[in-house]
Amino acid sequence: MTSQYQTAFADRVRSLRLSAEKSQEDFAAMANIDRATFGKLERGLINPSLLTLARIAVALDLSLAQLMEGVEIDPEEIKATPRSARGPKPMGGRG
Repeated sequence: MTSQYQTAFADRVRSLRLSAEKSQEDFAAMANIDRATFGKLERGLINPSLLTLARIAVALDLSLAQLMEGVEIDPEEIKATPRSARGPKPMGGRG
């Protein structure tokens, strides 16, 4: 499920990339990110890691704070779900 903040961040990154007049392929190479992964990020399909955020910021010559400008995060949307509400823990101790 894509969240509002994922969509907002995806839109922000796409807008910044287009302002820099870079294709997805060129920008992904500049940021040292796999092009397919970058495409998913721009569509809001994945949550980027801190390393990926830093790579995007560096490629755009921005701070992380500047990269996140305008991306609002609703605390209720990201509130942790207690383990008991998520169902039983999978076998093997993972999850």
